[in-house]
Parts: sequence; structure tokens; C-alpha cells
Amino acid sequence: MELLGVGVAEAFVVLVISLIVVGPQRFPEIARQGGRYFRMARRYAAEVTADVRGAMAELEAEVEEQREELMAAQEDISSGISTSIEETRSDIREIGRETQEALRDAPAAQAQAESEPDPSGNGAAPPAAAGGLLTPRELPAGDTENG
Repeated sequence: MELLGVGVAEAFVVLVISLIVVGPQRFPEIARQGGRYFRMARRYAAEVTADVRGAMAELEAEVEEQREELMAAQEDISSGISTSIEETRSDIREIGRETQEALRDAPAAQAQAESEPDPSGNGAAPPAAAGGLLTPRELPAGDTENG
């Protein structure tokens, strides 16, 4: 058994030396005082240990509370990000569907535009209706920018 770093053999040596130094008449009185001081020291150490354990328990509770708050905040952020990502994906899918529909409908619209007669009455559709841009040479007479 060891207490405060002092084993049984070491304590016995200290008692023998104390008996020699103090003498047999005063040794019982000194031993009682030593016992009282030792009990006081043990009580004080027990109180300090209890205080430290109590403080550690409070700190652990605070840390656990903070950890739970952080986990809740992380969950809120994660769910918000997940919702935003899913909304963005949904928007992208919708745009993709609309683009695919427009691409499917484009040949039909182009064929219809090519088959319609020219509003000027000459019977041919202008090149722009076929999907190309008009160059100044292809513009009908009187439609030039310079006037």
C-alpha cells in the first residue's frame, strides 16, 4: 500500500527515526498530532478531489451541450444545402426537358416555316425562315438599312 508516494517500509523507517529523535516519552503525543494532521490532509485532499470532479462534470456537461448545439446546426445547414441542391437539380432537369422538347419541335416548325408562302407574294420563303441570317445582298429591295 502506498500513500502520497510513501510505501509501508518507508513509513516504518520514518517512525523509527522519529522515535529516536523525539524519544519514547513525547513520541505518543507527536504521533497523535501527526495522525490529526494526516487526517486533515486526507479530508482536504478528498474535498479538493470532489471539487475538481464537480468542476469537471460541469465542464463536460457544457461541452456536451455545445456539441449538441453544433450537431443541430450542422444538421440544419446540411438539410438546407440538400434542399437547395435538390431544387437546383429539379430546375436543371426541367430546363433539360424544355430544351429537348424545343429541339424535337424545331424541325416541325422549320418545315412549316419553309412551306408557308412569302408574305411579299413571290411564293418563296425568305432565307431567314430557313434558319439562316440575311446578308445585305439577300435583303429585299427597299429593306436596306441606309434607306
